[in-house]
Amino acid sequence: MNPAIRVLHTEWSSGWGGQEIRIMAEMKAFRERGIHMQIACRKESRIAAAAAEAGFRVDHLPFAGRLDFATIFGLRRLARECDCNIIHTHSSKDSWCGALAGKLGGIKVIRSRHLSSEVRPGLNARLVYNWLPDAVISSGRHIRDHLVDNCHCDPARHYSVPAGADHHRFSPDVDTSAVRALLAGREQGRHVIGIVAVLRSWKGHRVLLEACAQLAKELPDFILFIVGDGPLREHLPLWADELGIGERVVFAGHRDDVPACMKLMSVCVLPSLKNEATSQVMPQAMLVGTPVICSSAGGLTEVVHDGETGRVVPPGDAAALAAALRDCLSDPERSAAMARRAREHALAHLTFDKQIDDTLAVYRQVLRD
Repeated sequence: MNPAIRVLHTEWSSGWGGQEIRIMAEMKAFRERGIHMQIACRKESRIAAAAAEAGFRVDHLPFAGRLDFATIFGLRRLARECDCNIIHTHSSKDSWCGALAGKLGGIKVIRSRHLSSEVRPGLNARLVYNWLPDAVISSGRHIRDHLVDNCHCDPARHYSVPAGADHHRFSPDVDTSAVRALLAGREQGRHVIGIVAVLRSWKGHRVLLEACAQLAKELPDFILFIVGDGPLREHLPLWADELGIGERVVFAGHRDDVPACMKLMSVCVLPSLKNEATSQVMPQAMLVGTPVICSSAGGLTEVVHDGETGRVVPPGDAAALAAALRDCLSDPERSAAMARRAREHALAHLTFDKQIDDTLAVYRQVLRD
């Protein structure tokens, strides 16, 4: 008989982005399957508020450093107190604290690696990705392969679980009326180039603005629809004005109706410069049926296959992105065919249900070992 799974998540980050969204989505999905989930995080973090609002037990710990003994022993106490048999860690500092708490308390530890940034080989990498955790879940095959090949980690305990999307929520049949009201008719008779991403530097918003400035010289009938919030929210309008396309750009801010936003887009773009795993945005847009263009940063090419399910361009190359946008918008039949193939691929390989099933398989495996 499989033991009951009870998971204590840890998260050092105070921000809100794809990583934190994924943690919360997984916690909710596992709760629906009857599996206990709780989280330890910093008091001021966005995920603390989100988890509490969703009805999860939330414990605040300082996570002041890799060897923060107050946090390490606090995690061990929490896991024992709540009968948690897995500590699932997500960021650097909490992964050290969580792994040491697990070792001290005889509790299984799973380390998630969400980013594609390079991990420097050496003792620290061997400790946190090989010796301390019982398993590692990477958000993409390329991250797993990097850890195995460059950091000499045990391939038998490293798993690739790409982010999936909810194919019920992200559907071609989504209602777009609220988003049309936001755009106030500006989309009528025009192409809508869209991006859904936290407004941070490495997401490539500046490159997209530069590409659109180039595209405007050849294909004037478009608007740029930017969905998201973040550190660059004050800079992007200034950059758009400097490039002469300010009047074309609609800044929507944070939106909860992302499927509807994507459905109104003629093309959804993710021009990331670095750090991407496999992205939650690309599978979402693919399931909605919107054509996609992304950069080749990180593991995005695991999701989007150039010329088959979308277009892929080099990171930071505004000219290449402008050319891909021009091709996509000027040949709608080819773009629609790629979008159909993309949706079929996403339904087969990139659903949220598959993500949860694959993660559950790792939970069960570590408890069997």
